[in-house]
Amino acid sequence: MFISRSLSIALALTAFSQTSWAGQVTLKSTSSSVELVGEFKGYSNGIYTITSDLGELEVDARTVTCSGDACPEIKSLTSEFIISGNQLLINQLLLPLLESYSFSLDAKLEIDAGSDTKSNIMVTSRDGQKFANISLQPKAGTELQSSFVVKSGTAGVLSKGADMATVIPLAADALIAINSDTNPVKSISLDALQGVLGGSITNWKDLGGPDVSINVYLPQADSDLAKIAKAMGYDISKVTATERFEDLNTLSKVTTNDPYGLGFTNFTNRGAASTLPILGSCGANLRPSSFNISAGSYPATFYHYIETDTATLPIFASEFLNYLEGEQAKSMINHQGYPSLAVFESSLENQGNRIVHGLLSNTTSVPSLDFRAMLKALKTARQLSTVFRFNTDGVTLDPQSKAGFDALISELFLGNFADQKIIIAGFTGAAGSNSDNKRKSKAQAALVSDLIKAADSDGLLADLQTEVLGFGETSPIACEDTAYGIAINNRVEIWVKGAF
Repeated sequence: MFISRSLSIALALTAFSQTSWAGQVTLKSTSSSVELVGEFKGYSNGIYTITSDLGELEVDARTVTCSGDACPEIKSLTSEFIISGNQLLINQLLLPLLESYSFSLDAKLEIDAGSDTKSNIMVTSRDGQKFANISLQPKAGTELQSSFVVKSGTAGVLSKGADMATVIPLAADALIAINSDTNPVKSISLDALQGVLGGSITNWKDLGGPDVSINVYLPQADSDLAKIAKAMGYDISKVTATERFEDLNTLSKVTTNDPYGLGFTNFTNRGAASTLPILGSCGANLRPSSFNISAGSYPATFYHYIETDTATLPIFASEFLNYLEGEQAKSMINHQGYPSLAVFESSLENQGNRIVHGLLSNTTSVPSLDFRAMLKALKTARQLSTVFRFNTDGVTLDPQSKAGFDALISELFLGNFADQKIIIAGFTGAAGSNSDNKRKSKAQAALVSDLIKAADSDGLLADLQTEVLGFGETSPIACEDTAYGIAINNRVEIWVKGAF
């Protein structure tokens, strides 16, 4: 029997007083002798609401029988809803997640292909109970009632929708440049990438390669990925000297096999192609990886999400959304090639480029003692992919950081770092004096520490060991010749290490 309030089985088995209500009903478990007696308040989306001696309770109608004059007539307990939107995401991501969730219920998922514009999914338990009947439709209009719409968008869109409780984030992704591993060009600047996409750069020699024309491979101009690219400042719809692909996997395969090809796609569908780090004028490069994308340290990061009206969803759909927040779902998302919103880890030893760049760029402004102090504090620790940056007000997290903060809090509440020391380390760009930057970075780290404490209203993290540090401009990860580079260097990182 599913009860929405946090009640133990022992409490559920206690005796109830037999006070009589005008609309009294009895909800009896179909799998045990437990009964709930209370005043019927309503039924919606597979949930009974009653008022009992325990207060107001919500009970899964699939797990009980209802007796009493106030019991509603229920024609079917099968959850029915629509999934529409980005078909690639539905096929690559949502369907495997639905199949994984159904398996966790010991149920089977069957797909009726139907027509080109509509198909159906039936989820049925082994004893024949129909849990859900889901309609897959490429376009279901703008009405959100009893539906999921699968979309992609920037961090700003994600944050705005999350504030209105209409957006459920699924995974991160990023726009990337790819080429063949036989091509000698191993990185590209943002300006050069814009030049290729804009048609002003057409020869590999302008990118440090051979004197031969660049074969540009792009998604379709009207594709969802092209729309995301345009929103992020990469308008690929006007490029004429190119070959376009409906299927992104095919785009990656063609690029991989062409020594003079340059593709523009998303991280998830990169296939076996060589990914090109973004090279800054000062020599720093940002490599597309699950860690960097999740950390918000790679440019052109975006998100995949479900848009829905949670208040109108039937119970199977609501429970599926709860499932998406768990470790099993995040593991499945990663398995499908998408960087999930789980927390990734990376040791300092795996960030050699960052150390080298920090030494080369700061030899005149940062004392060697400061650099050694940072290495001593972090050398045995692992960095988490939850990296925090602030809005221009300096006190509120930017949209991308909000998603990372929720992931970190979830990990802390699960006790995954209970035996670890949490190092909250602040960093800044090079503007300002070294002493001022160290003070500023530690103040930002303290803000994140305060946010973590504020999220722990029940005191579950009271024993958490934390250390707040500020390293100033000691470890830049991007060149500061652009506004983006300056913003990316002002950050607060989370590191974990053994407490003893």
